[in-house]
Amino acid sequence: MTSLVTAAALICGGLTAASVGAAGGADAATCSSASRTTKNAWGVTHNYSKSVPQTAGALAKVTYTIDVGTSGAGNPYVNSITDTPPAGFGKPTAKVRAYHLAGGLKEEAVPVTAAGTGWKVSNTGWSVTSSHPVTASFTYDMPLSKFPGFPVTSGGIAVTGTAGVEGDFPGLTACFLTRPMSPGEAIGSVSGDLSSSGSTQDIISEVVAGLVGGVIGGIGSGSKSAS
Repeated sequence: MTSLVTAAALICGGLTAASVGAAGGADAATCSSASRTTKNAWGVTHNYSKSVPQTAGALAKVTYTIDVGTSGAGNPYVNSITDTPPAGFGKPTAKVRAYHLAGGLKEEAVPVTAAGTGWKVSNTGWSVTSSHPVTASFTYDMPLSKFPGFPVTSGGIAVTGTAGVEGDFPGLTACFLTRPMSPGEAIGSVSGDLSSSGSTQDIISEVVAGLVGGVIGGIGSGSKSAS
């Protein structure tokens, strides 16, 4: 229930804390949500990218997307992709979208294992072509220390596979700006903490309604902040 109240309070923070937007705006110029690089090996150009949404609700979930592809000829196979998240982020869940000879392009949930300071997904070989890159998505719960109004920058990535496609890319980072949680993000972040005997949405609604009511009541009382 503590996380529920915290989530609801952060939703209402969006109604009352205009300074959050100002803080985010000041950092936007240096907070890049995506980075890309290329590598030429064995006559093949390999493409790598990492991205994240430009903003994410504080305490909500955030997903980093990593793409490994090629330009032109070549059909390497990727055996593993490692993501290094921002400091303090815990174990993620992951999905991989790749082309399969039987079944074509499909996305599947895959196991995640620790790999140094990052988290890795592995396979006997995901096929990579110019038409079908392999895409790994790592979804993390944002730590309690991430409150609205701050830039959060990840580490890079590492890839293993057939000759040419492998490599370590510590500079392939992604940054997002925190903001107050939306109601949808709040429901997703606390649903796992609630008892099955109650309705997640009903409990969220009651808490948010109470907090919003207090905010509106304060506005209606005629109180003003000093200019």
